[in-house]
Amino acid sequence: MAMSDKEPNEAANTGNWLQDTLRPFNFISTMRERKRIRQVCVDTLEHYRQIKAEIPQASNEELYARVIEKRSGGADRCAVLAIMRRAKESFATWPVERPLTLRDIVQYIVATDCLRNDIAVTGVRSQAVDLVLAIAADVIPENL
Repeated sequence: MAMSDKEPNEAANTGNWLQDTLRPFNFISTMRERKRIRQVCVDTLEHYRQIKAEIPQASNEELYARVIEKRSGGADRCAVLAIMRRAKESFATWPVERPLTLRDIVQYIVATDCLRNDIAVTGVRSQAVDLVLAIAADVIPENL
């Protein structure tokens, strides 16, 4: 009887030990992901400002298209328009429809490119998207 009393406690202690050991690595992974997301946001904002300086009379839609082209290394027009449409569907139509913004574009790019592997892991999607939204809101001005 004493033997069966120890087995659940030992199993619980082993599980706690393993979780405690792995927790710092999750922290490191999260910090690395935050840095990568922030860098994509900063780089994209820099692209936007460069293009805006080159073509000050361009509409926001045209500026966003050029930013996507530059970020992607020269995506064709159909691919650029598809990204813009998906960004609008993902971020600019719910809960209230509004014009597409640079922040929407950046959030879509980061969520699809940088987090593609992490989203496949159970339970990471909502945390990862929340992380993207928070960092993009911190880096990308709302009015662009």
